[in-house]
Amino acid sequence: MSDNTQSNTRKIALLDLDAFFASAEVLRDPSLKSRPFAVGGGGERGVVATANYLARQYGVRSAMSGAHARRLCPELHFVKPDHGYYRELSKQVFQVLAEATPIVEPASIDEFYLDLTDNTRYQGSASITMESIRHTLRGMGLTASAGISNQKMVAKIASEENKPDGQFVVSPEQVLGYLAKLQLKRIPGVGPKSLERLNYAGFFLGRDIQQASIERLQELLGEKAGWLLYQRCQGIDPRQVVTERIRKSVGVEETLPSDFHQLRQVEQFVDEVLLPQLLKRLRVSRWQQTHIKNQTVKLKFSDFQQTTVSRTAQTASPSLFYHLVREAWERRNHRGVRLVGISVALPDPDDQLQLELELE
Repeated sequence: MSDNTQSNTRKIALLDLDAFFASAEVLRDPSLKSRPFAVGGGGERGVVATANYLARQYGVRSAMSGAHARRLCPELHFVKPDHGYYRELSKQVFQVLAEATPIVEPASIDEFYLDLTDNTRYQGSASITMESIRHTLRGMGLTASAGISNQKMVAKIASEENKPDGQFVVSPEQVLGYLAKLQLKRIPGVGPKSLERLNYAGFFLGRDIQQASIERLQELLGEKAGWLLYQRCQGIDPRQVVTERIRKSVGVEETLPSDFHQLRQVEQFVDEVLLPQLLKRLRVSRWQQTHIKNQTVKLKFSDFQQTTVSRTAQTASPSLFYHLVREAWERRNHRGVRLVGISVALPDPDDQLQLELELE
């Protein structure tokens, strides 16, 4: 069976839990249902993790500062995040999905890919199976949206179409036409910088990419990214739904109680707080036991601008982190530092098969 025939017979769904952290909090405290609220920090230095749909009507969005969110919605109520509770709830959702198919891939705490190709429920109908799953979740107090297609990328994009609490199907014969009408910012991996470059060159929709030459796209975006964007807009995404999730990076970051204005404060914080946390997350006792691709330090400044510095390395090393901290510190221009993060990228055994756009 050729790849194309195979991809046409696949049935892939992406289930996305709507405003998951907010829904989880309503389960614990039903009185929240009728008031605008956000999960996250409402203090001067807090950030919104997610907001319920009532708060979103005021323009409150995730990653927004708590202070800005309060200005948009003065009666906004803040709930402190409880990640242990969200993880437990996410596992319960996973159990519901696993009853429909053994091939479930958690893409994040609130997104799951399902391979329903060999599903026998409801005469093998992926649509009715997803309706049934969403009905079960509604009984648990959680709403979810779903996208269904013959591939992961289109299933993910389609899951946005009927949010919240809806689903959307793009059949194999509709894929090219569906992608043709999409704005390029909706193609996963096309970030602000690439979008600017593409728009400037006259590319705005999927169809513009479908009609372009690969060479032109590679000229604009680089060899790999140009080729991948072309493949994506042609509806070619052979990635499997993988039940064994490979961690791509491990990191820790923290917003500081008050801004740091001295380099030694940052170094001390990395030494005493972040390095022990990262070692624990890597599940090793010594740094030399971790094989990696690179190390990264991230600093966010008092004006919310941030900078990251990375270096290729084969094993993790604290001394390289200190070196990167100093390099990032040079870029602060007298600003205070409000957040510090460190991370390592792990080798991916499946590197050649990844269809990830590295445009940024």
